[in-house]
Amino acid sequence: MAKHYCGHAGCRTLIPLTQHYCDRHKHEENSRRYFHRKHSGGKYEAFYQSTAWTKLARQYKVAHVLCERCLSRGIIRKADICDHIIPIKTDWDKRLDWNNLQSLCQNCHNEKSEIEVAERKNK
Repeated sequence: MAKHYCGHAGCRTLIPLTQHYCDRHKHEENSRRYFHRKHSGGKYEAFYQSTAWTKLARQYKVAHVLCERCLSRGIIRKADICDHIIPIKTDWDKRLDWNNLQSLCQNCHNEKSEIEVAERKNK
């Protein structure tokens, strides 16, 4: 049977291809940062992989090459991500709305995402 290494960083335990973690690290399966989004994202995950989103995001980043949040503070920084101002989980109908997009650097995107996650937890 074909095997690969456990998904835990630095673990060299060989496990079957059908598993992600060895028995020692099995508890990490559900606590991985993006595991939940990837496996429960459904239409959201499919949307971010769609041709419509890929093309729109690329066009927006070409038109807005600088991070819009940094720029508003007088900082010039290259944008890395095309982001929805109003998250698509809040308003699905705005997912392809040009006016609902902004270009952000990785730091600004992470800050915004942390705030959004905290707000969803508090609701």
